[in-house]
Amino acid sequence: MTPMLSPASPEGRRLVLLLGLAQTVSWGTLYFTFTVFLAPMHDTLGWARPFLAGGFSLGLLVWALCSFWVGRALDRWPARRVMGMGSMLAAGSLLGWSLVSGETAFLLLWLPLGVAMATTLYDPAFVVLRQAFGDAYQRPIIGLTLIAGFSSTICIPLAQWGVEHIGWRHTLQCFALAHLLICLPIHARLRVRPPVHAPAEATGPTAPAQPSVWRMALRMPVFWAVVLAFVAVALTNTVLGAHLIPLLSEKGEPTSRQLLIAALIGPAQVLGRLAMMRFRLAHPVRIAPATYVAMALALVVLAISSGPLLIVFALVYGAANGINTMLRAIAMPELVSRSQYATLNGLMMTPVLLAQASAPWLGALLWKASGGYAAVEWAMVAAALVALGAFTYGLWHAQARPMRKTPE
Repeated sequence: MTPMLSPASPEGRRLVLLLGLAQTVSWGTLYFTFTVFLAPMHDTLGWARPFLAGGFSLGLLVWALCSFWVGRALDRWPARRVMGMGSMLAAGSLLGWSLVSGETAFLLLWLPLGVAMATTLYDPAFVVLRQAFGDAYQRPIIGLTLIAGFSSTICIPLAQWGVEHIGWRHTLQCFALAHLLICLPIHARLRVRPPVHAPAEATGPTAPAQPSVWRMALRMPVFWAVVLAFVAVALTNTVLGAHLIPLLSEKGEPTSRQLLIAALIGPAQVLGRLAMMRFRLAHPVRIAPATYVAMALALVVLAISSGPLLIVFALVYGAANGINTMLRAIAMPELVSRSQYATLNGLMMTPVLLAQASAPWLGALLWKASGGYAAVEWAMVAAALVALGAFTYGLWHAQARPMRKTPE
């Protein structure tokens, strides 16, 4: 793929910085801060917390179901249209959320919010960097995730401050304004286009028929191996995100240590990505087995230990999860096909996001059935080992298939 920009150019660095800023706002306001609004909405409206959490799960489900179609759209239309629409949907939906007073209206709002997630969070931005930098897209993606890695660190305290000082409704209105003033101008000014629109990327005699690339992927064992690995990690990540604090409470950890452990995971993700950038690996997908071994060992530490050792869990698990995000961004072009990146990523992410949407519920079911979090902890260890085995198989199978780098 012929790049438009060089990662070292001022224009390239500016694109990464601006997209990183938009990702920080989008992740913070559409995903991470939902937990901040649970208690004040419960107190104001009197709705049960499971019902409120169900709205968020509905949004995640819509995100999952839209993922493939958003990918198809990004392979056909300029990103500024898709991501610009997402920013407007996010602003309108957050404004509607701030005014909601009925349960039906609240649930319906998560339909456009789910579409907004699908069109703004990470994967569309990865597509933009792939289109802008060509095969030199890996370091820009690491730079983007380094910036966006601080979204929860920045936005959760902002949301808490807003709820305490101006109320949850006005805080949501401020978030809607942030999408209009920050994200929309950034997305609307994107100048990258899908390869199909570029004359220099005309299909050559050896190129595959473009419409069949994603169908071809569905028949490839390596595709399903990679999907299985990321589904396993998504289940683990989301179960931890929903149950980490009660899990630590069950271990008898003091509140201060619970908060420290939860707070360390985010910065550790950034450290993992920094290490990946520092080592400049020629084939970064090959770090996956070591990453999932580290993740499994960290989860074993969580299962068998308590006290200060849990800080080791947070640091190792966070770093491994940060690298996993990078692997998710590069797995399809490196192991399956370099054609139709957006479509293949969307196809891959559909089951991953479905797993993410169901994971908190599945974790709660296992906790209830087993009478504690010990079974949940060991289930997460097993999921990490599944990811290790699946991705290792995918690497082996891709290396045995010389045609994996399909030309565009």
